[in-house]
Amino acid sequence: MSLSSSLDSLLSALSTSYLRSSFVGGLNVIPVSKFGVSSVGLVRKTVECKESRIALTTTTSDVEASILPGGRTAHSRFKMPIDIDDNFHCNIIKQSSLIRIIRDVKLIVWDEASMAKKNMIEALDALLRDIMDNDTMFSGKVVAFGGDFKQTLPVVRNGKKEDFIHQSLLYSEIWNKLEKLCLSENMRKRTDPSFCEYLLRIGNGTERTNCEDKIEIPGSFVIPFTTEAESLDALFSITYPDLHAFFPDSSMITSRVILTTKNDFVNEINNMLITKFPERSQTFVAVDETIEPNYQRQFEDFLHSLDPPGLLPYKLTLKENCSVILLRNLNPCEELQSYNAAIDHTALILLLLAFIRTK
Repeated sequence: MSLSSSLDSLLSALSTSYLRSSFVGGLNVIPVSKFGVSSVGLVRKTVECKESRIALTTTTSDVEASILPGGRTAHSRFKMPIDIDDNFHCNIIKQSSLIRIIRDVKLIVWDEASMAKKNMIEALDALLRDIMDNDTMFSGKVVAFGGDFKQTLPVVRNGKKEDFIHQSLLYSEIWNKLEKLCLSENMRKRTDPSFCEYLLRIGNGTERTNCEDKIEIPGSFVIPFTTEAESLDALFSITYPDLHAFFPDSSMITSRVILTTKNDFVNEINNMLITKFPERSQTFVAVDETIEPNYQRQFEDFLHSLDPPGLLPYKLTLKENCSVILLRNLNPCEELQSYNAAIDHTALILLLLAFIRTK
């Protein structure tokens, strides 16, 4: 199904009571994108075309939330706790303004639902039933989920593949009550069809494996290892062929990215890349404080040495037009978005203060 057809189905559910009554609890649609790239476009188009109705957008991933219009994570949007167990509930006060918004909303769009644990979806169902005093699924509101089960599944600590699958929406009673729309048009295939087909074969389990039952990465994707410094330099040259040529156009920088597995590697690569940028660098130093002032002198150096995930390093070096990623949006109403963020003449730094209780 094309994106436009999926959009028509959602808009029809919003405007046609007949279609809404045809499904249990309203028209609840989960577009399962084969390629994982069209669901964001569907979310944007749906929100843009909702006319005067109220729509809420949410997602499981905080990175995804930063590129959606009005996007917030489900934890933030519906006050779900970070540590989820089987008996958790949404911590929303019934007299709050958020409850009034949820009560008036006509459309809820939850992208990357394939990454959410099933009890998160079930908690939203229970919340809407309670708020609306309506015992039908999602209280009859139009709820659209997006995701790709070939990609990242819910995280289960110390779990195996079976645990990830069992915790997904696929194993919820809600799943069988949803109408499934499959987005089959790959928008990125136009620019790199062979790579997209390769990813699809991996997702479908049809890519050839070696004698150890492992998928072999094509040689064209691999940089031969000589030394760590030389191999990284080759990676930089392929990803950013000429930083001096890219320098005037920040979009050329933000459209390219190097992915790695650990935060330590990220910091190491960032420090190496920033030296290759033209222009003068500027270093920003964080302010770390203990909750108890009496411990400040004793633990200040220790706090500077910490590098927790989701926070800026103690020393952050930037140059004009270097790209940055929004780690945490402290003002979601302003809809700051990381996909087009680049440091201009005036550097905007979000200082996140980490408070560590010492005993």
